[in-house]
Amino acid sequence: VMAGLVFSGLRVWNDVMSKAPADAEHIEIMGKQFAWTVRYAGADGKFGNYNYKLMDDEKGNPLGVDFSDVRTFDDFSNTSELHIPVGKPVMLDIRARDVLHSVFIPHMRVKMDAVPGMPTKFYFTATKTTEDMRKETGNPKFNYEIACTEICGRSHFGMKMLLVVDDKATYAKWKADQKPMLTEN
Repeated sequence: VMAGLVFSGLRVWNDVMSKAPADAEHIEIMGKQFAWTVRYAGADGKFGNYNYKLMDDEKGNPLGVDFSDVRTFDDFSNTSELHIPVGKPVMLDIRARDVLHSVFIPHMRVKMDAVPGMPTKFYFTATKTTEDMRKETGNPKFNYEIACTEICGRSHFGMKMLLVVDDKATYAKWKADQKPMLTEN
């Protein structure tokens, strides 16, 4: 029985850790005490470089983005919501800035540790939009959420972020409406 559980678990683990499909939406998420910040590649579809030495909250660069890299010019970030498209694989590139954190999206059955100095990743596909879930549950206030499940300090309980699953057209419009980080820094 134990061998069966181990081998079936290994098969699932290999699927989860395999390379994301080529059309996956890459989104970077970084944990820091006690919040999440997400970064999206802009119109070019490529993230600019980052360096931990460039992290500076007072100067508006909590992610350590290298603004001398031209690929960074169209990247944008969000500290309150993570938007993803329904029906498309999403690759989360996960980082931690200070201590251990853990990205947990209970409705998607996603959980991956965020370790300082060791980027991790996880890909998944959302099958229902936030609106679909509101109709299905009969709860007009239903929201997906991202929480931290690694005790990371005194305010760990409040380390949450709203996850919004949009249909493809709404997601494309939302992305087009975002301002690049470069304009804010």
